[in-house]
Amino acid sequence: MPTHRQNRADYRLTLEGRDLRHDAPNVFDEILRERFAETINPRLISLTLTEKRGGEADQLDIVLHDHDGALELPKPGAVLALQLGWVEGSDVPIGLVDKGRFKVDEVEWSGPPDIVTLRARSADFSASFDQRQHRSHIGRTLGEIVSEIATRQNLTAQIAAELADIVIDAIEQNGISDAALLRRLGRRYDAAATIKAGRLIFAPIGTGRTASGTPIPVATITRASGDRYSYRRGERGQFGGVEAEWHDRDEAERRTVATGQATDRPRKKLKRTFASEAAAQRAGESESEKMERAAAEFEIELAHGRPDLYPDRTLAISGFKSEIDGQTWLVGKLTHALDAEGGLTTQTKLEAKA
Repeated sequence: MPTHRQNRADYRLTLEGRDLRHDAPNVFDEILRERFAETINPRLISLTLTEKRGGEADQLDIVLHDHDGALELPKPGAVLALQLGWVEGSDVPIGLVDKGRFKVDEVEWSGPPDIVTLRARSADFSASFDQRQHRSHIGRTLGEIVSEIATRQNLTAQIAAELADIVIDAIEQNGISDAALLRRLGRRYDAAATIKAGRLIFAPIGTGRTASGTPIPVATITRASGDRYSYRRGERGQFGGVEAEWHDRDEAERRTVATGQATDRPRKKLKRTFASEAAAQRAGESESEKMERAAAEFEIELAHGRPDLYPDRTLAISGFKSEIDGQTWLVGKLTHALDAEGGLTTQTKLEAKA
């Protein structure tokens, strides 16, 4: 009979291509001119990776023992690369998943007991991303604006085809950062900006496709995968749809477009007046989809972590109540946690897919 193997998680953490778990103890001395007295692995207390959607930097926190006082504090600015996954087990996917590059921007030493905490954020988020800019964007396409931001941040733009040619009548960037402008555009067009591997990706939320149009397989979570869970459902909404106004230049009057099925509930009226019927229609549809997603939330902690998941991936749920299983879900936020004993969990925060 086959032997049941104990599940064991593992990770690979590198600095400038050097493996911090297995390479020489003086790896930091070589690269940062700082002495890191031993390899990381025997000192690991915890490793936590938080992944978010919508232009926010992912965050990596590593906590290490310094019981003997021999662990020198590395300088901020080190670029770490993380792979996370399972190396052994009978009911988990075997293999490490590339989770990206992170720049150490905070180092803390505390006690007792003495510990060192390294906090790192996505390496592709430069400090200039949050610097205030002063620009006007009038009559430009969404693709042009995103491409300009990408160039300014030394990134390569990748914009979904259905968004790239949308013309922005006017949007001011007076005293707001590039990151804040992308979030504003994302809210307007129900899209999210993501920075991965040197690319600035701007794509609609929940389409189940990459920005280039490649379908993304639906991931599955069963009740057996979970440890703790919580489901919240509100009223489907006080509004039965959305109304958006646009300015008809030919007739010199305002017109209205409506989205959503006719119900006995009023439609939500958007405050802005749009330059065209197409822009108003798109804004109404985007707002309708956001309201649908906000109607239900599901949180589940996966006892066997799933580093293959990432924000905005579509999930199918089974083994819970029928209204949960019958809903398609989107990943909004993930927290992967690895402990020194080789346990790996993933806390997922999901929202209903429109």
